[in-house]
Amino acid sequence: MTTVEDRLKLALDHHEAGRLAEAELLYGRVVAVAPDHARALYLWGLAAHQRGDDPAALTRLERAHYLAPEVATVSLLLAAVRQALGQAEAAEALYRRVLAAEPGHGQAAGALASLLEGRAAALREDRPDAALALYQQAVAVRRAGDLPPRAETWNGLGVCLLAAGRTAEAIPALQAAVAADPRFGEALSNLGGALKAAKRLDEAAASYRRALALFPLIPELHTNLGTVLAELNRPAEALAAYEEAVRLNPAFVGGWLNVGMGRRAMDDVQGAIDAYHRALALDPAFHRAWTALGAALHDLGRLEDAAAAAEKALALKPDAVEANWNLALVSLLLGRYATGWPLYEWRRYSRANPLRTFDRPGWDGAPFPGRTLLIHIEQGLGDMLMAARYLPLVAARGGRVLVETPPELAALFQGLVQPGRLELALTDRPLPLFDLQCPVMSLPGLFQAGLAPIPNEVPYLSLDGLPGEDRRRARWRDRLREAVGDTAALKVALVWAGNPNFTGDRWRSPRLPAFAPVLRVPGAHFFSIQMGDGRRDLADADLPTAFTDLAPEIKDFADTAAILAEVDLLISSCTAPVHLAGALGRPVWVVLPQIPDWRWGLGRTDSDWYPTARLYRQGARGDWAPIMAQMAADLARR
Repeated sequence: MTTVEDRLKLALDHHEAGRLAEAELLYGRVVAVAPDHARALYLWGLAAHQRGDDPAALTRLERAHYLAPEVATVSLLLAAVRQALGQAEAAEALYRRVLAAEPGHGQAAGALASLLEGRAAALREDRPDAALALYQQAVAVRRAGDLPPRAETWNGLGVCLLAAGRTAEAIPALQAAVAADPRFGEALSNLGGALKAAKRLDEAAASYRRALALFPLIPELHTNLGTVLAELNRPAEALAAYEEAVRLNPAFVGGWLNVGMGRRAMDDVQGAIDAYHRALALDPAFHRAWTALGAALHDLGRLEDAAAAAEKALALKPDAVEANWNLALVSLLLGRYATGWPLYEWRRYSRANPLRTFDRPGWDGAPFPGRTLLIHIEQGLGDMLMAARYLPLVAARGGRVLVETPPELAALFQGLVQPGRLELALTDRPLPLFDLQCPVMSLPGLFQAGLAPIPNEVPYLSLDGLPGEDRRRARWRDRLREAVGDTAALKVALVWAGNPNFTGDRWRSPRLPAFAPVLRVPGAHFFSIQMGDGRRDLADADLPTAFTDLAPEIKDFADTAAILAEVDLLISSCTAPVHLAGALGRPVWVVLPQIPDWRWGLGRTDSDWYPTARLYRQGARGDWAPIMAQMAADLARR
């Protein structure tokens, strides 16, 4: 007589031979005779699952699991079927139950980790925070099961950590992904991005190059490498990478944007404009290309076209920070103050130089009796000197004004102090309490500079009457007399370079060699008050005997002010000493590039901001020779 076990063995033989229909028929007969035969139910469910009939498998496996809940094999197959039918939560619960009973169960750990990884991958774009938690769980589960986390898991974890701003943690996760699969191009690319974000630029470039060695035909990898090379100040190599990207894919819209930026960095502004037009031909709604086009047109002095390009960008994306900022600068340079001043406030949101934020409301220019207003520093010291003219007007609107002041300006600003009304808050000390706040370069807009008269009565800064200033003035008077000797030389202070970190400094700073015609003017003695990077030019300079370097002796702007009070003239590029001389009412000749900063306007040789200033304007971009010759002639006449 045939027993249940005989039938089960025969069914299993068919099953192992791949004859699933015969096996299922026999498994069914076993269960008909023995409804609680857990093993038969399990094998019957397995056959259905292998045949692709998961609904049938589910019914059989649920019964088997009910009868043998402690058997991991049954639980794991039931979980796999539930997962295949979209019942992920139920599957996860089964996997976790097996692991609770057997913490080192490798199959359960691998299955649960794969489930978690799949859910994480689905959430990675829209909910990286939720995906991050799932990836972290998957790593922990695999390790508990003595299984190495997969490269895809490490990569996903790294991407989510990057999205959360946790770059330092993302880097080792992505390095683990590359270690697990050295040919994993996506992980190499993501690692490059993480290293770039951490400013580990040489390592980032190496990671992108490894990815390109494996996948040289991916345009985006060339672009990513180019962005790192650009930050490494290797513009020619960056441009080559950008151009390789668009060679591989001429329809790569973002690639053409990068080509334009690369050409602009190489001073090929017309080439940049051509590249931006290529991008816009492919996608006329690409607002970033309109923004970049406007900036390049500004470089060429095509200001109306630059304004039009910025306006097209803003028609597509009204809240685009860079386009608003660009339009602000062009508008102010063109004298369109009603447009320019409101847009100038977009600088607050710039990624390059974001303003500090405070938990106090901004000041709108209205009277503020009984409250304290902080005017806080931004941008450069020259801006502080220029905007200082407005501080008494702010104080006149009531309340108490705190002026955030760097130590090097403290002595100079003492003359503005009105105890109880206008006081200095030094940057090397904690800020006092305040009720309102305003960045210093918002003052011209709040007082409608250009639409209303600009306060330009000079001097509005002075050292007169401050303790010790007579001694300071006498010390510098003697120092200059010692240098000049018995000659009746014209005493000329000189500055030739600004802060190299300022955008466009190479265009506004002539550097010392450009001043050679001026330095040859007889009857003048030149005093360098050049600070910072520009002092490198002194090393190999062919200097006249009538040249004295005072900079090593200067301690602060009060010293510079005392020097300017004793010289006959300051000649300078657009830097802080220009604003100091103007604020003190001292004669200053300002050397300006073809497209100057907005405050100097266009065409004029005088300035609404500083009545003692004379402006020398470059005729062609990068060509200083004509204005140096003109300045030398004017200096000789003096």
